[in-house]
Amino acid sequence: MVDDVRAHGVHFVGTIPLRDSEEVFRTVSGLLGDRIKRLPDGETGPRWDWIWIQIPVLAAHPDLEGTPVQLLDRASTLFRLRPGLAAEDLELGNIGYADDALNSYAVFRALKEEGVVDEGVRFQVNLPTPLAIVSIAAQPDAAAVLEEAYHRAMRAELARVYQAVPHGELAVQWDMCLELLMIEGVGRPPWFGDVWAGVLDRARRLAGLVPEDVELGLHLCYGDYAHRRSVDLDDASVLVELGNRLRSSVGRRLDFLHLPVRDDVDPATYLAPLTGLRLDPATDLYLGLITDHGGADGALARIAAARRVVPRFGVATECGMGRRPPEAIPDLLAIHNAVAAPH
Repeated sequence: MVDDVRAHGVHFVGTIPLRDSEEVFRTVSGLLGDRIKRLPDGETGPRWDWIWIQIPVLAAHPDLEGTPVQLLDRASTLFRLRPGLAAEDLELGNIGYADDALNSYAVFRALKEEGVVDEGVRFQVNLPTPLAIVSIAAQPDAAAVLEEAYHRAMRAELARVYQAVPHGELAVQWDMCLELLMIEGVGRPPWFGDVWAGVLDRARRLAGLVPEDVELGLHLCYGDYAHRRSVDLDDASVLVELGNRLRSSVGRRLDFLHLPVRDDVDPATYLAPLTGLRLDPATDLYLGLITDHGGADGALARIAAARRVVPRFGVATECGMGRRPPEAIPDLLAIHNAVAAPH
């Protein structure tokens, strides 16, 4: 009998640029239904732009004032509290994430009842961290104030989701990108003291917003702005260190962890530090080994290299698919299908 060289299961970290959530649910379930434990709605429409969708939300808030800036390659705005207002009184109100999740969950639930989505698959809600949003949205002297306001807002958004979605059918994923860039000294410097301590404390607070009967996952990322990484790690050592520290600091069960993988370096060299990854046995590990390069054969070669250092894992793309054209998605999903076995 020939050994199965495929990975164990598939994870989607966020954007899947199809028409809408129904097309995402139907397409992914039809091709990969026995390979997924969790299914996001694809963050379709304007949400492909990740945290940038919060700029107009902040621009409309009466308690904030903005300064136009050129940030990366776009015209944007940095915000601060209007003079005379107390930081603790800043309430952002509806920031949109619960609305999107509940609209998509109604479709998800209907497709479960129709038999399109397997009954055991959880509805996955992907959220940026407050640190990430503030990194591109706050004036330097307002970062701490705006970050705390976003933490309160995320708590309120999640409360609405928890009220509407059965906890046993739900997974929450926090997207940790700007945290990793801060650790690497790339981009905006932190507005707090020790970088590692600040990142881990924030992860613990965000994990505390997720009840024990809801699955918790973390997506680590080193950027995909304009389909380009913000930093090129030589190997996965910093990802391993961050994963190990998160495991011991989040204060609750970690159900899944996604790590990005560069496809332009020797996979054996890049992945060698994974021998030091210390996750709980119940934590599902997903490696971003599926790329646009090399097709299924290239992905299987990377899977083989990874298996030499970590025995069991699922696969994903390096980041979300939102920067790809929709016509590229069927071929990419076909690679997922070819290189992953059922969970």
